Amino acid sequence: MNINKWVLSWRKRKKQGQAEVGTNGHGPMAGDETKVFARIKDRSAAPSLALVVTKGPDAGREFLLAPMNVKIGRQAQSHIQLKDPKVSREHAVLQYYGKKRAFLLKDLGSTNGTFYNNRRVTSTFIAPGAEIRLGESVLKVMALGEKNPPEPAEELRLNEGK
Repeated sequence: MNINKWVLSWRKRKKQGQAEVGTNGHGPMAGDETKVFARIKDRSAAPSLALVVTKGPDAGREFLLAPMNVKIGRQAQSHIQLKDPKVSREHAVLQYYGKKRAFLLKDLGSTNGTFYNNRRVTSTFIAPGAEIRLGESVLKVMALGEKNPPEPAEELRLNEGK
């Protein structure tokens, strides 16, 4: 929440007489410490990425990535719980970086490793279109909210000939 925006809008309402707070002993609510908060909607907090399981025991499952740290593993406490026996109980985590609006994929010392686009990684930022492999499960990173998703190059070439 941006405090400066809240303070400015609260002061403006107070001057207009819409919100009076009796903190100084004056006004109709003297002694009452209640304040009225206006909620500012932050559109950047909406999920912008999703993971779709394309291979493995959980094929077809989809997971929205909320702007928070997301644990991936077999245990029930994981945000993304996979049934793949080759996935560790605590296999990996997606750490959210708010300033970059990006997720960092980190392996948590798993036995079979974490792969990003068929390369074993200890940590890397993820991007739409990439694949994450944990055990025998493959998770495709998908972007949400794209109005006109780009067409693959092969489809463009096929459509040009018509």
